[in-house]
Amino acid sequence: MPSFGSDLRQAIRLLTKSPRFTLIVTLTLAIGIASNTIILSVVQSVFVKPMAYPDSGRLVYVSQAYPGFPAGGGQFSYPIFRDIQQQNRTLDSLAAYQVTGPLALTGVGEPVRVPITYCTPSYLKLLGARTALGRVFYEGEDRFGSADAVAVLSNGFWRRQFAGNVAIVGQTIHFNGHPFTVVGVLSEDFRDSMYEQEFGEQSDAWIPLGLAYTMTGFADPNNRAQGILWGVGHLKPEVTVADARADMVGLGERFANAYPDAFRGYGLVARPLKDQLLGMFYAPAWILTCASAFLLLIGCANVGNLLFARLLTRQRDLAVRAALGASPAQLAWHLLLENVLLLFLAAALGLFLSVEGMRALAHWAAGHLPTVIRLQASNSVLLVSICISLLTGMLFGVAPAMLGSRVDLRDPLSRAGRQGQSLVRRRSQKFLVVIEVALALVLLAAAGLLSDSLRKLTSTDLGFKTKDLLTMRLDLRSARYSDPGARARFGKLLVEKLQSLPGAESATIWGPSMLGRATWVYIAYPEGAAPEDANARLMMGRHSVNPEALANLEIPLLSGRGITWQDTPEHPAVAIISESVAKKMWPGQDPVGKRMRSAVGNFPWVTVIGVVRDAHHAQLMNLSDAAAGELPGGLRPQYDAYFPYLQRPNPGVTLAVRTSRDVRAISEDIREAVLSLDPTLPVYDLRLLDDRLAEQVAPVRTIAALSGAYALLAMFLAAFGLFAVLGHDVSQRTHEIGIRMAVGAAPGSILRLILREGITLTSVGLLAGFLLASVATRTLQAMLFGVNAMEPVIFAAVAALLIAVAVLACWIPAKRAMRLDPMSALRED
Repeated sequence: MPSFGSDLRQAIRLLTKSPRFTLIVTLTLAIGIASNTIILSVVQSVFVKPMAYPDSGRLVYVSQAYPGFPAGGGQFSYPIFRDIQQQNRTLDSLAAYQVTGPLALTGVGEPVRVPITYCTPSYLKLLGARTALGRVFYEGEDRFGSADAVAVLSNGFWRRQFAGNVAIVGQTIHFNGHPFTVVGVLSEDFRDSMYEQEFGEQSDAWIPLGLAYTMTGFADPNNRAQGILWGVGHLKPEVTVADARADMVGLGERFANAYPDAFRGYGLVARPLKDQLLGMFYAPAWILTCASAFLLLIGCANVGNLLFARLLTRQRDLAVRAALGASPAQLAWHLLLENVLLLFLAAALGLFLSVEGMRALAHWAAGHLPTVIRLQASNSVLLVSICISLLTGMLFGVAPAMLGSRVDLRDPLSRAGRQGQSLVRRRSQKFLVVIEVALALVLLAAAGLLSDSLRKLTSTDLGFKTKDLLTMRLDLRSARYSDPGARARFGKLLVEKLQSLPGAESATIWGPSMLGRATWVYIAYPEGAAPEDANARLMMGRHSVNPEALANLEIPLLSGRGITWQDTPEHPAVAIISESVAKKMWPGQDPVGKRMRSAVGNFPWVTVIGVVRDAHHAQLMNLSDAAAGELPGGLRPQYDAYFPYLQRPNPGVTLAVRTSRDVRAISEDIREAVLSLDPTLPVYDLRLLDDRLAEQVAPVRTIAALSGAYALLAMFLAAFGLFAVLGHDVSQRTHEIGIRMAVGAAPGSILRLILREGITLTSVGLLAGFLLASVATRTLQAMLFGVNAMEPVIFAAVAALLIAVAVLACWIPAKRAMRLDPMSALRED
């Protein structure tokens, strides 16, 4: 122990004598350790931790697959839900739920917007809902036609709206004017991630599914073709997800044969519930994991080079110790103790940065990620980080220590000893530089691909003008608007009132959403085609709009006429179609005057009255699309049908007012205008459309930014490694360079000598990087939109950038070599 204490003090003394070296090594390793710890915490939250639902590993998400969307995500009807319940062989419980947006809490002054989930009683039980007050639903309370008007409230809503009144159970509240008896309040920790996935917020109340049609007017529960439900099921014992998936495929085929008019061309899909809720984060998590691992490897390679360089400068000191009787084991012990001390400093700083970084990331995630992801630095992740630190020390601390113990007394103590170094050691240093350049190329290429993909996504021509467009949502689901004619009259009056507001250039009705996730589809076939012909059917976005809507958005009419206020239910059904629909359904023909009909349900023939240019109306970007292997909405082919709002007055309405006024001021005017027509109707989600677009691409922008930060840091570390190796190489070769200059070598030739060595190392690293990137970047393909994973332009640009950085890193050592005085270099001991 006395000897250890003396050795430790000596190691500390040596490190404090080289503060720059100590600081660089400590920071380099600490950054690598911290980045890996933070990313490992994210990976644990996404991949490892079970969701906060009982037996969550055996919960599956059941949905319908639309033609062209085999991954599922579509909704099925109530009769199909009952058929699945009765005929499946792999689920011991199946719940159905419906989310169509909020209702208004009325009778409390100004109406309050309340996000609502309609569900079967088994839904809350499957998700492990516990009550703080009262109960959840009883079996049988969800029967269509005779469902009890009861409601379960979220804990947050109960506290916000009712001040935590414990007497709330048994009281009557009103949603859209309909009375409901509160039967329970859920516990504070319950989160309904299904509603959050669709609308980005938590549900505040749950209502029996049997009341959904009464409250929303959507999907007649007796109509097998009107899908509005998703399912959550629990696997039977000994049943796997693969078994459930095969079971659902078989049921889909059976239903297609049994109900051809309602189900032909569709299918059923079962997937783990965790994949449904978190699958969108799998690819980003892996990308950041690889980036942080590469960064740590580059940092370790740099540390290895620095340790080798430091070892070479201490050859004479080690030789003196060996001459005085120090054994190789003692020399190795001294060197290892210094390296381990550096390692502990880096590990301590790295863990501190990890905890602080996780605290900042968790704060950010609370406002940007679903609540199903709960980020925190767990003990297991910190333990893994410590193990990484120890492994790093073993790999990059032991090797220099072992090499340092092999001292040849003749070279270090001779006059030329300072000029020579082991070929093995020089090759080891250069090999580490090659690794750094290769890994830096992979990171830079990945960042470049993601950035180019983001550029293409955000520069997509939407086909309509978004500037100064203030959007908001209304919900016309109350009893007052149960008649479609009442909704139509209200819509017309509202447009007229909004257009008269000061600063309002135009007012547009758009149903149900504009560049949002909640969209309606219209699956139709042209007149003359067989209804059962799947190839003749086309799925389009369905938009209910007012007459001026397309002109307000500056979507040009290519042929035919526009919609007018005379297109009422008393007149034949009409629609305007997009250019792509015209080319797909009537190639080479004029579609104006042609007819099409819905392939689902008994709807009338629709006459095409006009064709407009394509415009993007689906949500521009959603990571769940990438997870399902589908193109984002901003890059999909555009198939759209625009119907007169008077003929198809949707209960869910998006309003768009183009204005140059201050958003807050006109927002208040809009609220007052709506309340003047209906004091029970809440206006919500008022935002500029450009803000919505920025929010949609934010996840990809964040991933690209983080990847870019990792890549730039990797490039800097690689350049620093190259600079350190060449700088040290020059200092070790001063005698050789002096001889070259003494026999007539020009400074330019010395410059070329150093640059050639640096460019050679970089070129070998680039070649290795290209080979590695050809495999690594394929994992990015799910996150790339309109960009190939091996885009040659990006790889060429990255290679050119690294070569330029390498030249700069070589320049300083080369200039120093050019300025050497030959006689001084030859006289050096």
